[in-house]
This record gives sequence, C-alpha cells and structure tokens, in this order.
Amino acid sequence: MDFKEFEDKTVDEAIISAMEAFNATFEELDIKIISEGSKGVFGIVGSKNAKILVRPSQDNQSREKQENAAPAATQTSREQNLDNASLDQTVVQAKDVLSDLLRLMRIPAEIIVHENGKLEIEGDGSGLIIGKHGQTLDALQFILSRIINKNRQEPAYITIDTEGYRERHLKHLESIAIKMGQKVKRTGQSISLEKMNPYDRRIIHLALKNDSRINTKSLGDGIYKTIIIEPRKVSK
Repeated sequence: MDFKEFEDKTVDEAIISAMEAFNATFEELDIKIISEGSKGVFGIVGSKNAKILVRPSQDNQSREKQENAAPAATQTSREQNLDNASLDQTVVQAKDVLSDLLRLMRIPAEIIVHENGKLEIEGDGSGLIIGKHGQTLDALQFILSRIINKNRQEPAYITIDTEGYRERHLKHLESIAIKMGQKVKRTGQSISLEKMNPYDRRIIHLALKNDSRINTKSLGDGIYKTIIIEPRKVSK
C-alpha cells in the first residue's frame, strides 16, 4: 500500500489523525516524518504544519491479506510466501548486524528472534543496553534501522527489546498519564511532564485522547518536547 500524507499542527496530532483514518494503533503503522512544522514568528507569522507519510505496516498488511484471501487464491499465497521469505532475510540480516554492534560495544548477549520479527537481547548487560529512559535502546534500534535500510527501496522496520522493557515502559507511561490526568481534573491546574521523545509523547497523548475533561499538547523545539496536560475549557 502506498503512503498517505497527513498534515496537522504537530506530529503527534497528525499521527492521531492517521490512526483514526486507518483505524489502527501506532504499532500497526509505518510512519515517516516529513516535517515537524514550525511556530513561526510570535507563533503566527510563517507558521508551518507538521507533515507525515503513513501506511499500514508490512505485518499488518500481511494479516489483512490472509484474512481476506480465498482458500483457492494460489497466486496470492505465492506472493505471501515471497513476502515472508523477504521478511525472514531482513530479520536474519538485522540479527547479524545487531550481533556485530553488541560485539563492538563489548556486551556479551544472545539475540532471540520472535515470530513477529522482534529481536530480543538476552544477557547480563541489559541495564547498559536500555540506558536512561531507554535512550540507548532507542539509539541502537535507530542505528540498526539505518544500516539495514541503506540499500533498500522499501524500508524495513525492526524492533529490538531486552527484558520486556518496551512493554513495561508503555504501561509505565500510560499509568503516569492516567494519574496526572486525574490530578489535573481534581485540581483544575495544568501539569508539565518531563521532556520526551516523539514515541513516548504519543503514548501520553493516546492514553488521554478520549478524556473529555482534559487536553494534552507538546511544547518546545527539537525531538524532545515537554507535554502539558491541562483542563479542557468548557464551551459556553
């Protein structure tokens, strides 16, 4: 499926629009950020919206094909097998590259390949691999992605994890969002959270997206921005 362009005031808002349009979660989408936008002078003159390109991820597209395919569709099955073979080769390549990166970092570890293509790092250096707020793990995944996509026309998306950190981190951020949202509703005062990367901010925004009594917004420049949780103004 071709990428579809979405535009909004911020990257976070554009991604939320994309998820609603595709009726999918963030993990089920392939997202490319074209521009993070800018506020312009005094937040008015010369301001530009953020732009992103989005399509369902390869795994999600494969699931949809399998659900919609007829049993007698031999050609479709053949194409799916080719897609799976290509994905397997990419995962094998990613595993080899990740092994080399860890070796250069002098971190002894074993890499487990899960059915969804996720690479799980097992070893005594998990704390070092995760880093502060997962920054080292994110950086390692970014470097891995750049290497395996260097000569590819269609980008491949590989997730790496260790000790189930990403799932724990997701639940931790959702818990923070709910607790802070409740505090804002109770006190009527806005709350600022620490600066976060786009992925973490997205988790906060989505956790509170359907709460009619509060709003969330990102403030700041660059990749790391502050999230503000504030009471929603009641229209008269």
